Amino acid sequence: MNAATAFDPWGGHELPANDNRPQTRGKPIMIGLTGLRNVGKSTVARLLKDEFGFTPVHAFASGKEATRAYFIAIGFDADEAWEMVYGELKDVPCDRLPGGVAPRYFLEKFGHFMGHTLGVDWTLGMEVGIVRRRSPRAPIVVESLVYEAPWFKAQGGTVWRLERPGHNGPAGVESDAVQAGIAADATIAAVGVEALKINVRRAAQQMIGGE
Repeated sequence: MNAATAFDPWGGHELPANDNRPQTRGKPIMIGLTGLRNVGKSTVARLLKDEFGFTPVHAFASGKEATRAYFIAIGFDADEAWEMVYGELKDVPCDRLPGGVAPRYFLEKFGHFMGHTLGVDWTLGMEVGIVRRRSPRAPIVVESLVYEAPWFKAQGGTVWRLERPGHNGPAGVESDAVQAGIAADATIAAVGVEALKINVRRAAQQMIGGE
């Protein structure tokens, strides 16, 4: 018998499903993370995936893949395009892009178009739908809520705001300004990664009824 599989939005591969997945009687648990850039949203999403069996979802996952394909189409090689979308080149100014902007500029503009102009049905709604078709009862963690927060809460999702005291995030990031107005159900603050993990474990255990 083949092992159950779950989608990994970071690698785009089928992976063995996590057997630690919490069992829920009502609607499946959905946690959405919001907060400034570089406060630990990816770290928290990975922890919930690895330790509690959540399926991670990113509202712009398919948009990122479309952006990677676009960068390849305009002349970057596959490795460069990957780094521009997912890696170390994302925030590096590039003289091959108009105005010498960093790739994040395009990602932000394209993300705004998909999330604001097209709407949530084309972003988070689509990504959640992919998971639900594969595993209807899977608990979900959304790595970064921005324009999708009202829809997410209407679906029964819980919003966690992550904060790192003293951290202001990169300047001029439009999505940071949008997320600041999101009404969170809980705030998790921590100065360092280990403290963040401890606080997240505690909050997750309380939510799923763990020990």
